[in-house]
Amino acid sequence: MSTTIRLLKLIDLTPKSAASFSIRKNEISDLVHAAIRNRILFFFLHRIKTNNLVELTALHKKEQISYFKINDAIASVSMILSEANIEHAFFKTIRPYISTTVDLDILILGEYEDYAKSVDVIKNAGYKLVAHGPSSTTFLDEKANIGIDLYREVAVGFITYIDKRTLFPYVATSRLPNRKSVKTLKPEADLACVIAHSVIKEQMYTLSEYYTFIHYLKQMNINDFIQIVGKNNITSAARTHASLTALLHNTVHKTIPKELQEILETLGEERFETTKLIQKNFETPYKYHPITVARSLLELTKNKKARKSMAVQIYQMLDLNYTKKFLTDTLQHIKRETY
Repeated sequence: MSTTIRLLKLIDLTPKSAASFSIRKNEISDLVHAAIRNRILFFFLHRIKTNNLVELTALHKKEQISYFKINDAIASVSMILSEANIEHAFFKTIRPYISTTVDLDILILGEYEDYAKSVDVIKNAGYKLVAHGPSSTTFLDEKANIGIDLYREVAVGFITYIDKRTLFPYVATSRLPNRKSVKTLKPEADLACVIAHSVIKEQMYTLSEYYTFIHYLKQMNINDFIQIVGKNNITSAARTHASLTALLHNTVHKTIPKELQEILETLGEERFETTKLIQKNFETPYKYHPITVARSLLELTKNKKARKSMAVQIYQMLDLNYTKKFLTDTLQHIKRETY
C-alpha cells in the first residue's frame, strides 16, 4: 500500500473502523513527511489524535498554535482592508477542513487603484514588504510568520487564468473559529480557483486539494461550478483534477461521490493522468505532465483577457534579465517535491 493511500485511509477512519487501523511506530515518520508534502499536516494530526501517539503530541500542539495564529492573522488583515473600504475576498486560503497554511491569498475586487491602495494600506499597517510581482504583492506577518499575498488578478506572472469578474457573484461572508467574519468566495468559486492554481500555476496535485474538492462537493452548487469553469475556459484543468480526485476516492472507499460523478459526466474523464498516477503507485504530490499544463494554457487562449495577458508575458520575455529569472524560477519549479 502506498503512503498516500495509507494516509487517506487513516484520515478517513470512522470511529467504528479506528480500532483496526492503528498506526505502527515505524511508519510515523513516513506518514508525517507525506502529510507535510501534501500540505495536510494539521488535518492529519487532528484526525488521528485519538490514537494517543505520544510521539506526535508536541507536533500537534505546535500546529494547533499556528492554526490559532493564522485565523487571527486572517481576521486582522481583513479588518484593515475593510476599514479602508477596500472590497476583497480571501481565496484558496480558508479550506473546508481544519488546516494551516503558509500564506494568505487575498483577491482585491476593485480596479488597479483599489489594488494600489490595498498595498499602501497593508504596508502602512506595519507588515513587511517581501516581493512585488506583475499581478500580486507579498507581505510578511512576522507575528504569525505567514505570508500575505494581495492579488490584483488571479494570475501567474502576467498570465491571468481566472477572470475575477466571473467571481463577483460568489463573494460571501464566512465566520472563522475565532468568531470573526471575513469575506471569502463561495465553495464553487473557490474550488475553481484551487483547481486552476493546481494545474496552471503549481502544476502539481496534492492531498490538500483532494480534501478541498471532497469537502466542497456537499456545500456547492454543481451547476454554478460548471458555469464558472466554462466561463474561464478551465474545463481541461477541472476534468483532470476531478478525474484524479475520483480515482483516489474510489481506490480508498470503492465509491465515487454522486456530485463528483455528476461533474465527470458533464466535463468528461481524463484517463491520461489517472493512468500515470496508478503507474506511480498513487503517490502524491503528483506532478502533472507538461502536455496537461500546455493543454490547459491553450484552452485559456479562448478568453480575450487571458490572451492579452499571455501577449504581455511574451513581450516581457524580450527583457533578458526577466527571462533569466523566469527560466531560473521555472527550473526550480520543475525540481521541487511540493509547494
